[in-house]
Formats: sequence, structure tokens, C-alpha cells
Amino acid sequence: MRIILDTDKKTITVPWNYMDKLEAMNKIILEATGDEAKKKTFDGFLKECWEEAMKDTDKNLKTAQKPSRKA
Repeated sequence: MRIILDTDKKTITVPWNYMDKLEAMNKIILEATGDEAKKKTFDGFLKECWEEAMKDTDKNLKTAQKPSRKA
């Protein structure tokens, strides 16, 4: 799932079906563990992803390719 962080506008853009995907993850988590406390929240999942990526920025921080210039 691609999530876009815009540091200029201070916004985070998630896919249009983010809530559906989150609900599907929570269903799997609940079926596997039976523990309601392990369910992901809207912002909690984003924070978890951010923290995981920041643990090893050498591996997880990507620089996009420079856009090709149209002639």
C-alpha cells in the first residue's frame, strides 16, 4: 500500500480504500490472535509503519528517481 507524505503541505495521502484494507488486516489479526487490543487504528498503523521505516533508514529510506525531462 503506497502512502504519500507531503512535507510542504503537511499532509498524508492514503489510498481511497485504506479503511477497507485496514478492516481486512484487523479481521485477520482478530482471527489469528483473538485479541481486540492488537487491532490496528487508522493513525496507529501509519505511526507503526513510520517507526519501522525510521529504525533502519539506510535500508528503508528511498530516494525517488529524477523525473525524465520531456524534450
